[in-house]
Amino acid sequence: MKKFLYITHLSGKRVNRLWISALTAALAQGYEVHLACNKSQIEEPGWPEDCRKMGIIDHHIDFNRDPLNRENKKAYKELLQLMQKEQFDIVHCNTPIGGMLGRICAHKVGTPYVIYQAHGFHFWDGAPLKNWMFYYPFEKWMARYTDTLITINKEDYNRSLKFKTKKYGHKIYVHGVGVIVEDFQNPENSKEAVREKLGINSDAFVFVTTGELIHRKNQATAIKAFVNANIPNAYLLICGSGELFETLNNLINNLGCKEHVKLLGFRQDMVDVLNASNAFVFPSFQEGLPVAQMEAMSAGLPCIVSKIRGNTDLLGEDYLYYFDPNDINGLSIKMKKIVTDTYNWRKYSIEHIKNFSFDKVVSEFSKIYNKQFDD
Repeated sequence: MKKFLYITHLSGKRVNRLWISALTAALAQGYEVHLACNKSQIEEPGWPEDCRKMGIIDHHIDFNRDPLNRENKKAYKELLQLMQKEQFDIVHCNTPIGGMLGRICAHKVGTPYVIYQAHGFHFWDGAPLKNWMFYYPFEKWMARYTDTLITINKEDYNRSLKFKTKKYGHKIYVHGVGVIVEDFQNPENSKEAVREKLGINSDAFVFVTTGELIHRKNQATAIKAFVNANIPNAYLLICGSGELFETLNNLINNLGCKEHVKLLGFRQDMVDVLNASNAFVFPSFQEGLPVAQMEAMSAGLPCIVSKIRGNTDLLGEDYLYYFDPNDINGLSIKMKKIVTDTYNWRKYSIEHIKNFSFDKVVSEFSKIYNKQFDD
C-alpha cells in the first residue's frame, strides 16, 4: 500500500477540522495515511478516538512554532527518522515550520512527490516589513523543494506565481479546507434554549465572534466597537480560548459591559451558538481563509468583517459590511446598521459559501494527489 504523510506543527485537542478534507481525500485514494505533529496539547480519549475512526496513524514530532527555537533541531531529526523508516510516496506539508522541515527532510530522503500548502503567507499586502524580510525569501527559496504549492486565497496564489518550484512543479488555488454547510443549518438545540442557557432574552440582537484569543484576532476592537455602538438590548458573544483571556476580561470589566459581553471560552457547540445569534463579527488583522467565517456563513449569518485577504475571497470585493480592523468607530457604524438592515443576508452568505464546500475541496485535493492538473 502506498503511504501518505500529512505534516503540521501543532495538534490541538482533537483532529483538526483544517486537515480533514485533505486526510479524507488521501484515504479515498487508498493511501495508508500518517499524521505528524506536536501532540503536546491533545485531549484524551478524544484525539486517539478521532484517529481510530478516520483510520490514520499519528506521530509526535517536537515542532515549535518559533522558527528559531532549538526544539526544531530535535524535530528535524525525529521527522527525518520517520521519513527514512516509512518511505512515504506523498508528503503534504503545512504551516511555516512543518513546511520548512517537511520539505527539507523529504528532499533528503528522496520523497517522490512533495506538496506544501500555505494557509496564509506571512507576507501579505500591508504586512510588517520584518515579515517580508524574513518570510518572503524563505518561502521563495523553499519553493524549489516543492512539487505542488497550494494556496487558499487569490492574493497568495498570485504571489506564488513568482516562485520557482521543482521542474514541472505546479501552483494550485484550492477553496480552503472545506466546510459542510448543512451541518451548520441543523442545530441540536433551539435558539430559545441556547439563549436561555446563556442568559440572553429571546428578542435581543446577538453578535458573535469566534477565534483564538490572540492579538491577531483583534477581539478587543470588537468589544470597544460594541460598547461604542450602544445598541439597546444587544449582546456580544466571544467564543475561543487563548493567552488574552484575562486581558479581554479586564477590558470588559473596565468598560462596564460584562452583562452584555460574554467570554464563552472554547465551545464544542458552535452550531448552536451560531444559530442563536443574529450577526457574525470578525475584526481579524490577518487571515488565510478563515474557517470561523466559513462556519458563520454556513449558518446563514450576515458577516461584519475586516477588509483583508481571505475575508474578501469568501464574500466578494463589493460586500457592504467590510471595515478597517483598526477603525473602532467604523465597526460600530456597521454593527448599528446591520440591526435594522432588512436585506436577505442569509441567502447571500449561504450562496457564497457553497463555493467552499467540503466535497468540492476533497475533490480538489484528490486531483492534486493524482497529479491531475488543468495546465
